[in-house]
Amino acid sequence: MDAGSAGFFLIHLDGTVTSSAALAGQLSAAGGPGAPAARIPLNKAFGLNAEQELQFGKWLDLVGKRHRDMRWDKLAPLAPVQEIWSGRKEDEGPVRLAYRKLEDGNGNLIAIAVFAIDTAPSRAMVRQLEEERERHKLEIRDVLALAANPPETVGAFLEDARMRLEGARREWERFLASRARAGENQPGLWQGSVAKSESVAESVGTAESISADESAGQRLFRELHMVKGNAGAFGFESLAAGAQESEDLLEALKHPTAGSERTSSRLTASLAGLRMQLDELIRAMKLIAGEGQDAMTRILKWKLDRLVAGSAELDPARLEPPLRAVIEATRKLPFLSPAYLARKYGNLVERIAHNLGKQVNFRVTSNTGDVHPESFSRVDEALVHILRNMVDHGIESPAEREAAGKGEAEIGFEYVAEEDRIFLRIRDDGRGMDPAVIADRGVALGLLSRADADALDDVGKLGLIFLERFTTRQEADMVSGRGLGLALAARCVSDRGGNLYVYSRPGEGTRFAIELPPLGQKKLP
Repeated sequence: MDAGSAGFFLIHLDGTVTSSAALAGQLSAAGGPGAPAARIPLNKAFGLNAEQELQFGKWLDLVGKRHRDMRWDKLAPLAPVQEIWSGRKEDEGPVRLAYRKLEDGNGNLIAIAVFAIDTAPSRAMVRQLEEERERHKLEIRDVLALAANPPETVGAFLEDARMRLEGARREWERFLASRARAGENQPGLWQGSVAKSESVAESVGTAESISADESAGQRLFRELHMVKGNAGAFGFESLAAGAQESEDLLEALKHPTAGSERTSSRLTASLAGLRMQLDELIRAMKLIAGEGQDAMTRILKWKLDRLVAGSAELDPARLEPPLRAVIEATRKLPFLSPAYLARKYGNLVERIAHNLGKQVNFRVTSNTGDVHPESFSRVDEALVHILRNMVDHGIESPAEREAAGKGEAEIGFEYVAEEDRIFLRIRDDGRGMDPAVIADRGVALGLLSRADADALDDVGKLGLIFLERFTTRQEADMVSGRGLGLALAARCVSDRGGNLYVYSRPGEGTRFAIELPPLGQKKLP
């Protein structure tokens, strides 16, 4: 069979193929069913060699196992054959294959329907123009986002994104080089990942049970996830969409299918495209803020750091009272007001809520007049993940809140500095979490056994949300659903010597508390 000219055919789970002509011939002249439609081997239909046939078999096996719990738009691109040659002499060219799953009334997979879609030059040109228009719209939004945010804030984001993408590129290249050397003996991209806690019952709602061992896949995902979240918070939609694409490809590589090589190539191209997008943003930023803005910011920061470091070396006991006041003010130059935090994290909450059709008020309180920026730079990644999950999972839709007799949603952010520790407390007044439901979900995901789940108290059950792969979502989107966000938040806090706690009541809301060691700064007498 010439698959390129068949138009439509079925791939059966045993690896055989039925063409549309054979299906039509199954019907008798009177319209009744005739003899069973003839099937031909998969390798003959696609012209596959032995290796390609083996790879296709792996993909069919994956589809059979995961078609219920994995999105089809993630499974279909993993098929080893995505386009074939048309074979028509008068109009030879590649034909794109579109895969669709066929299920019975009980959701059981019956077969896979394949449509051969002609990619004539005219159609390709129309598609290219549509892509160009969409790209142009995203570029306009990027420019508006650059103009709408303070230059110093955007500059800090762009620098952070640059370092994260550079780290992701190096991580991916190291993995590819190691795989080229070790071949079959090379551990998979996602192997060596965060292990499930051997003693889940001891986690008592903290992040302490999360292993510090990370796979290359997790490190890549963490950097991409942060770039996506922060880009979305600033309104850089094209960069966020590019990071989402890279995340999708990275997740696809969890499954050892025939499409791995092609997916790897696409991920390499996607990471390169992300860096090009970022470079375009940086160039646009310089046009808007001025060519010397970045250099001037670095010079001012260097001078400020020198001034603060010099003041810290002075002996307070030998200073006159007026000079002590000057030095105290100097030491506080890098400090931020709670209003700055309200703007930074409030923008993130506002944009996510807007994209989800929700309304959320964001409040910041502090027991001190100023906040040292290092208190947040240490756990900024964790805060972004927590706030994103609160808006997406915790806060109900306006209709749900109205039905529950609730007013506008609110997320509160509290900074508490004590002599021996610092607390960052984030709360919402959303739907809350039921410990029993969390435990049931953990069992369904295979994170722990039923017996282990029943042995946990309510605090321990809530602590399961910090385990990798835990998610209440069936599908991932631009905000959450991959089951890594809160696990990464827990890791971030733990790596900084802190603890992460969660408390929740169904219908009343959820509270997260980050406990950090003090910064160790000396106070003037």
